[in-house]
Amino acid sequence: VGSEMCIRDRINWVLPYCAIAAMAYLIMFPQFVSHGVILGTDSIFHFNRFYDAAKQIQQLNFSYFQSNYSFQQSGRIINAVYGPLFAYLNGAILGVVGTWYQYQIVTTFIVYLLGGIGMYRLGIRVHSKRTFAIICALIYMNIGWLPRWELAQNMNAWGAALAPYMVICGVRMIQDHQRPVNWLQLMTLMTIIIQIHMLSSLFFVITLTPFFIIGLIITTNRKKMWIETLKAVGGTVILTANVWGALLMLNLHNNIANPADFSLADNVLLPSMFSSTRDYLIYAMWILFILQLIYVLFTFKKSLTNTVLTLLGSLVLLLSSPLTPWSFFQDVIPALGHTLQFPNRLTIIAFPLLLAGVGISATTLDKKAQEIDLRNQLITGILLLMVFLVFTPTTIDVYKRAARYDSEIVLNSFSAITRVSENKTALRHSVHDLYPGQLLTMVEKRSPDYLPIPKKYMNQKYVRSYAYEGQIINEAHKYTHTVLPHGGLQLSWEAGKAGKVRLPIITYHESQLTVNGHLLRHYQRSSVGAPYIQQRKGKNTVTLYFKQAKWFTALLVISLVGLSILAIYGLYYFCTHVKKYFQGIAAGQIS
Repeated sequence: VGSEMCIRDRINWVLPYCAIAAMAYLIMFPQFVSHGVILGTDSIFHFNRFYDAAKQIQQLNFSYFQSNYSFQQSGRIINAVYGPLFAYLNGAILGVVGTWYQYQIVTTFIVYLLGGIGMYRLGIRVHSKRTFAIICALIYMNIGWLPRWELAQNMNAWGAALAPYMVICGVRMIQDHQRPVNWLQLMTLMTIIIQIHMLSSLFFVITLTPFFIIGLIITTNRKKMWIETLKAVGGTVILTANVWGALLMLNLHNNIANPADFSLADNVLLPSMFSSTRDYLIYAMWILFILQLIYVLFTFKKSLTNTVLTLLGSLVLLLSSPLTPWSFFQDVIPALGHTLQFPNRLTIIAFPLLLAGVGISATTLDKKAQEIDLRNQLITGILLLMVFLVFTPTTIDVYKRAARYDSEIVLNSFSAITRVSENKTALRHSVHDLYPGQLLTMVEKRSPDYLPIPKKYMNQKYVRSYAYEGQIINEAHKYTHTVLPHGGLQLSWEAGKAGKVRLPIITYHESQLTVNGHLLRHYQRSSVGAPYIQQRKGKNTVTLYFKQAKWFTALLVISLVGLSILAIYGLYYFCTHVKKYFQGIAAGQIS
């Protein structure tokens, strides 16, 4: 009997994770069948980033700042200030799997698993019935930004995947009166999200603030809570020194271009009959969240956790909707146009908060239904219907986008795409080729992010993406690019006559530009930071290196050493606790 119980407990423990993996497989099934790669709005931009990191790892020729292998081999800076270590991780994955198709399949599966498991563990943390925790996790996998990694390679998907873990930290602050903050847990989470996506990390901090304030009020040891929090903050600052250090160094002596401006009012969350990703949420889910809010308003004294989750989640959902006067806010604070950009991004916070609340409410109502002999299956049935209602349009969307791979257009998005190969067969072949760099020569995107704009051009009105297209993309093929040891880049060309020429590379204050053996200390730069130099008749050679500040090198070393120690400790902790953990599962002590 004891052995049978042990097996049953293990099966019960593993079933939720199997359900989450099965849901991920079902959503992705159209891609498995078609072998198509979905090239969405951000695919080419991030593929450039990750390919550059992959080549650096393959060649063991590292350039932390310069993009020497991608972005038209222009030497521009992207990865150093945009999820640097995450870029190297993705580069390593690409190097192992070999093709863009395999890369997209592997990373998409990881995103779905991370988000689904996180939502399930959040449900267990707030004491939801296991069935409801699983169902809420399955719903979460099909709504908001989480599916957008598969559909468009939007980085907000990774924020959505990690958001439930952030809410778990918040819930701990109001549930655990003895130790509301586990500094190691909080530090690790914040370090990971900062290394991936800075904007999501800002959302996380803002969301945790009300949890922290409430926890500070009700904790039995405020001093300990402050100490644990300061340890988490200090540790995070050290472990992310490579990120904020690079941003600081780059902005000290360069005028860095802001990301593109968007109309906030045009990018809010809208009700929809048949869509629940990014911009839309089906009516049934709106009704579910409204009923959840009404329930909490009438029973707010019964559960502090449910009240906080629901009220905060409803507020954030309201902010992401058309009910918020975003046009007014954008007029008052224009910077929101290029920082927040899309108010519907806030759903990465709203959805896990509200779904966790739904799990609590469903569990409470289920217990009451059993007491008065009602059909408690009704609650489960309603939530399962929600799973079906969000799963169907998401999977159909995946099917449609994957099908475009075999169509004449191939790409799912032409946003800022400046050049696409006319050879569609070769283009399709490139995503399955073991040389992934082929795709990036066949599809090119004009992205002005982090370009160094000379001071005299800062206040001039011009479209920087088109300037980059004209000065870099359209000119790069006229030169021979060679990646040099120690992170350098060389351009060579034959000139029919001597004279002034603009090179298709990007230079910063810290760049060292050598022309035909002579180091240039002063030279004119274009509106996107491309240098003008004097070429000579015949063979010309230019080398470009980025000289990072010594203080940044120190910060980078500190960050890498700290992350290595954390990784070693994490591996040790896992190895020493995994046996104990599974023993607890077998004994029925762990959900």
